[in-house]
Amino acid sequence: MRLIFIRHGDPNYQKDTVTEKGQREVDALTLRVTKWKNIKAFYTSPLGRAQATIAPSLKKLNRSQETLPWLQEFNYPVKDPETGLDHIMWDMKPEYFTKNEDFFHKDLWMKSDYIKSGNGEKYYKMVCDGIDEVLSRYGYTRQGMMYKVENPVPNPNWKNPIPNWHLTSVKNLTDETTLVFTCHLGVMFAIMSHLLNMSPMQLWQGFYVAPTSITILNSEERTEGSAYFRVERLGDTNHLNEAGEKISSSGYFSDVLQEN
Repeated sequence: MRLIFIRHGDPNYQKDTVTEKGQREVDALTLRVTKWKNIKAFYTSPLGRAQATIAPSLKKLNRSQETLPWLQEFNYPVKDPETGLDHIMWDMKPEYFTKNEDFFHKDLWMKSDYIKSGNGEKYYKMVCDGIDEVLSRYGYTRQGMMYKVENPVPNPNWKNPIPNWHLTSVKNLTDETTLVFTCHLGVMFAIMSHLLNMSPMQLWQGFYVAPTSITILNSEERTEGSAYFRVERLGDTNHLNEAGEKISSSGYFSDVLQEN
């Protein structure tokens, strides 16, 4: 199974839509999305900037989407440790989160007073339950830290291990079931942390994905009937480079490398 996550276009947060630049990004993205094959379903955040990002692709493909409330941005407020004011949970200064090793633990991060001040455990569970419910529709059921697969795609390496099979450039597996999620940086990293069994703090604080970027996770099914997700691409912006559109730094505290 392939999961593709699209971050919304360059945002106008006040109007909850995309900017003029964001619309140019969406145009480039649409050319890319409409070439993809084997898309089983589109899932979208209810927020306007995500809806505006995927709408042109859906129109060109004559496809529908399912809007999932839990795909909204993970912007639940907590109390800023310095000011005491409401603050987005995942936007924390490194000087603070690096002082608490629990933030780097897949379970303990949500037990801190900081996260508790915004009911973070509750909202994180909502996201985890949400993605697990979607995956279960396609026969992938969470069991511990992995997923049980109801109808696994035959893998020639299961019964008669092939030396270096994993090194071949083409695997010729028959099923490429693809799900497309259009959402936001914060919630996307929350989902990934659940699939990869790690603290979302490490993703929220250590990684950036630009507007309209593409992130892909694939299920590796090395044992019959079980799967573990692995990141294939993170924050891919090839469509922007090909269109000559600069990459947005929205949500980043530095400049993005521009290659055009």
